Amino acid sequence: MQLARVALRLRPHYRALVTPGVLVLLCLLPVLLYLPFLNAPFERDESVYATIARGLLHGQVPYQDLFDNKPPLVFGWYALAFAVFGEDDVAPRLVAAVLLSLTTLTLFAEARLLFSSRVAYLAAAAFSLSTGLPFVALHANTEAYMLLPMVMSLLAFTIGMRSGRMWWFLAAGALGALSVMTKQVAVWNLAALALTAVVWGWRSRNPLIGRAAPLLFLAAGTAGAVALVVSPFFAAGALGDMAYANLSYNGLYIAAVTLGDRIVNLAQGSAFVFAIAAPLLAASGVGLLKLLLRRKRALDYLLVAWAVASIAGVAMAGRFYPHYFLQAIPAAAVLAALLAFEYLPGPGSRRVPRRALFGVAMLTVLALVTNSALYLAPSRSEQRVAPDVFYHRQWAENSEFLGAYIAARTNSDDTIFNLGRESQVYFYADRRPAARYFYDYVYSYEAETIHATVDALRTEKPVYIIDSIQPPLFKPSDRPPEFERLLSEDYKYEGHLYFADLYRLKAR
Repeated sequence: MQLARVALRLRPHYRALVTPGVLVLLCLLPVLLYLPFLNAPFERDESVYATIARGLLHGQVPYQDLFDNKPPLVFGWYALAFAVFGEDDVAPRLVAAVLLSLTTLTLFAEARLLFSSRVAYLAAAAFSLSTGLPFVALHANTEAYMLLPMVMSLLAFTIGMRSGRMWWFLAAGALGALSVMTKQVAVWNLAALALTAVVWGWRSRNPLIGRAAPLLFLAAGTAGAVALVVSPFFAAGALGDMAYANLSYNGLYIAAVTLGDRIVNLAQGSAFVFAIAAPLLAASGVGLLKLLLRRKRALDYLLVAWAVASIAGVAMAGRFYPHYFLQAIPAAAVLAALLAFEYLPGPGSRRVPRRALFGVAMLTVLALVTNSALYLAPSRSEQRVAPDVFYHRQWAENSEFLGAYIAARTNSDDTIFNLGRESQVYFYADRRPAARYFYDYVYSYEAETIHATVDALRTEKPVYIIDSIQPPLFKPSDRPPEFERLLSEDYKYEGHLYFADLYRLKAR
């Protein structure tokens, strides 16, 4: 009895110590999940960002000197990672993991503003565990950098709605703009905040200027942050190049996907993501439905609008690659936590129906089996289910050795060119691309870029041209004829190494 009394007295103190400790562990989980993958070779998207970031550190201007269709802040994050931790493939992934840890903390704060502390902990746990999903996270892609300002923008907006202080809407706009300037699809989440500001302000009893104030402050914050980000490109005379890459080219990129392709891509991408995250996605769908049916608060509708916007961002490009779905994970985590809270043991909890319990068990088994296969036997699983992914990974691993081969046979001020999409070669060879359009994806959507690239190569005369348009991922006929003429006139064939044909500049 005496021990029981002592335990009751100490319980609040234990709780005061344990609760922050649990939150710290949840916030550290993304870093822990990333650790085994930090040294993996760069995949295609990562290598593009790394190549541009390295060029940025050496005085080159993104878009003007090195083309890509992503907003500039992702290059800034990579450049910062290289400047702080060194120019290797660990640095940007370490920064991405830390940002996801901070996103976990921010999402906890957002869920705590909307719901109880238990819901907040469940949401943080669901999100932090999801950062370990294969192909969705575990690499330094744009979404990993976009989520923190995107969720912080929602948090600032929520505080503004609760406090009525307009400066929070200004901060929400600025943070939302930073997420958009990391990846364009975050514009949907910013639009959801703007729509909420209009509806919430209009329903208030304030004068007209007071009703419009939340939207005006949100717009001012957005405009200020965008102006700050684009100002260096304006000063460098590259604003037109930036606008072309982020607006005009992306319009071509999106329009190239037909409705039929979108449906097929949606089916394939959703099926894979559901297989690895079935309990989370199913629970979030039910949680969204329950929220709509049960709640009537303005903040609840804010969460619903933000969740729908996240889904719109995933669908924007019409391709549905697994890492696109990371944008929807924060909203899914909160909605799933809201549902789980109702059935977990505690005051006022509800009993789980047997059919629902069976369904949860089956979805959990599906996710565990799929993730186990991808973690324990990744190469075998990829080769059977997604052979293209398997070859991409093999080529990424071999690109380190190919880069070392080229580095040993060139000088540090020499340039090279990869005809294909394996931009890893530039990074691992530590050699500058010889042309602005340094990978061939852009050629599929803008034919003029082929002529511009060939002209640049004739002028620059890179020491090596690495042709990675090779089977089994590509057909030799995929090589543009302009490059055939260039190779036959100015280059000699050196041989096939790993996944590429090598051509060396003829002696003059």
